[in-house]
Amino acid sequence: MLKMNYWPVIGLFALAACGQPRPVIIAPPAELATCADAPEAPELPAKDGTDAVQMVRDQMILTFILALRSAYGDCRAKVDGLAAWRAGVE
Repeated sequence: MLKMNYWPVIGLFALAACGQPRPVIIAPPAELATCADAPEAPELPAKDGTDAVQMVRDQMILTFILALRSAYGDCRAKVDGLAAWRAGVE
């Protein structure tokens, strides 16, 4: 009969049990990982010196500035949300 030495096999299992546990990676919530796109600058009508054209230009610029501010606010809120999420994870 063949006599087998089991100590090397037991030693391998014992060494495998001594390994470091894998770190758990927690991804941030998906809704906090993207920001709203910045709006495109409007194509303004050419100035012709009339008040009507100037009013149209002013309204277009105001709409653009408000959309730009809204995109900034969306991104800022998400960055703050990521900071709060990270503080809760740690």
